[in-house]
Amino acid sequence: MSSHASAIGIGAQVFVRDASETERSPWPSEPSGIVFRSGGSALAGVWGAAGGGQWWWIEFDEPQLRADGEGPFVTAQVLDKFLELAPPVWDADSDDS
Repeated sequence: MSSHASAIGIGAQVFVRDASETERSPWPSEPSGIVFRSGGSALAGVWGAAGGGQWWWIEFDEPQLRADGEGPFVTAQVLDKFLELAPPVWDADSDDS
Protein backbone atom coordinates (compact mmCIF):
# COMPACT_ATOMS: atom_id res chain seq x y z
CA MET A 1 0.00 0.00 0.00
CA SER A 2 1.19 3.48 -0.75
CA SER A 3 2.55 5.46 2.17
CA HIS A 4 0.11 8.20 1.12
CA ALA A 5 -2.99 5.94 1.41
CA SER A 6 -4.23 7.73 4.55
CA ALA A 7 -4.21 11.05 2.64
CA ILE A 8 -6.49 9.72 -0.11
CA GLY A 9 -9.97 11.20 -0.04
CA ILE A 10 -12.64 12.80 -2.17
CA GLY A 11 -11.12 15.18 -4.70
CA ALA A 12 -7.66 13.56 -4.64
CA GLN A 13 -5.86 13.06 -7.96
CA VAL A 14 -4.55 9.47 -7.98
CA PHE A 15 -2.72 6.87 -10.02
CA VAL A 16 -4.10 3.33 -10.00
CA ARG A 17 -1.12 0.96 -9.78
CA ASP A 18 -1.08 -2.37 -11.62
CA ALA A 19 -0.23 -4.29 -8.44
CA SER A 20 -0.01 -3.97 -4.68
CA GLU A 21 2.64 -5.70 -2.58
CA THR A 22 0.51 -8.86 -2.56
CA GLU A 23 -1.69 -8.99 -5.68
CA ARG A 24 -2.36 -7.72 -9.20
CA SER A 25 -4.78 -4.87 -9.82
CA PRO A 26 -7.64 -5.22 -12.31
CA TRP A 27 -6.30 -2.04 -13.99
CA PRO A 28 -3.04 -3.01 -15.80
CA SER A 29 -2.58 0.26 -17.71
CA GLU A 30 -2.07 2.19 -14.44
CA PRO A 31 -4.68 4.88 -15.16
CA SER A 32 -4.99 8.21 -13.42
CA GLY A 33 -8.16 9.82 -12.16
CA ILE A 34 -9.99 11.68 -9.42
CA VAL A 35 -11.57 10.20 -6.28
CA PHE A 36 -15.20 11.30 -6.35
CA ARG A 37 -16.71 9.32 -3.45
CA SER A 38 -15.98 6.59 -0.95
CA GLY A 39 -16.89 3.14 -2.14
CA GLY A 40 -18.68 0.11 -0.87
CA SER A 41 -21.00 0.10 2.10
CA ALA A 42 -20.52 1.03 5.72
CA LEU A 43 -18.55 -2.22 5.96
CA ALA A 44 -16.07 -1.25 3.21
CA GLY A 45 -13.17 -1.27 5.68
CA VAL A 46 -13.86 -4.80 6.92
CA TRP A 47 -11.13 -7.34 6.13
CA GLY A 48 -12.34 -10.09 3.82
CA ALA A 49 -11.46 -12.11 0.75
CA ALA A 50 -10.08 -9.03 -1.02
CA GLY A 51 -7.62 -8.39 1.81
CA GLY A 52 -9.65 -5.58 3.32
CA GLY A 53 -9.04 -1.89 3.04
CA GLN A 54 -11.02 1.11 1.89
CA TRP A 55 -12.77 1.23 -1.49
CA TRP A 56 -12.88 4.51 -3.44
CA TRP A 57 -14.81 5.45 -6.58
CA ILE A 58 -12.41 6.78 -9.21
CA GLU A 59 -13.37 8.78 -12.30
CA PHE A 60 -10.65 7.93 -14.80
CA ASP A 61 -9.02 10.62 -16.94
CA GLU A 62 -9.65 8.33 -19.94
CA PRO A 63 -11.94 5.26 -20.28
CA GLN A 64 -10.16 2.07 -19.13
CA LEU A 65 -10.25 -1.65 -19.86
CA ARG A 66 -9.91 -4.11 -16.99
CA ALA A 67 -7.30 -6.87 -17.10
CA ASP A 68 -10.04 -9.30 -18.18
CA GLY A 69 -10.81 -7.14 -21.26
CA GLU A 70 -14.13 -5.79 -19.94
CA GLY A 71 -14.91 -2.13 -20.50
CA PRO A 72 -14.25 0.58 -21.29
CA PHE A 73 -15.08 2.02 -17.87
CA VAL A 74 -15.26 5.73 -17.08
CA THR A 75 -15.57 5.07 -13.32
CA ALA A 76 -14.76 2.15 -11.03
CA GLN A 77 -14.36 1.18 -7.38
CA VAL A 78 -10.70 0.64 -6.51
CA LEU A 79 -9.14 -0.60 -3.27
CA ASP A 80 -6.83 1.93 -1.62
CA LYS A 81 -3.91 -0.52 -1.74
CA PHE A 82 -3.78 0.08 -5.51
CA LEU A 83 -3.93 3.90 -5.23
CA GLU A 84 -1.09 6.40 -5.08
CA LEU A 85 -1.54 10.13 -4.72
CA ALA A 86 -0.43 12.13 -7.74
CA PRO A 87 2.27 14.67 -6.94
CA PRO A 88 1.05 18.24 -6.41
CA VAL A 89 0.95 20.48 -9.44
CA TRP A 90 2.10 24.04 -8.94
CA ASP A 91 0.91 26.80 -11.27
CA ALA A 92 4.12 28.50 -12.46
CA ASP A 93 2.04 31.42 -13.81
CA SER A 94 0.54 32.12 -10.40
CA ASP A 95 2.03 35.12 -8.58
CA ASP A 96 1.51 34.72 -4.83
CA SER A 97 4.02 37.41 -3.82
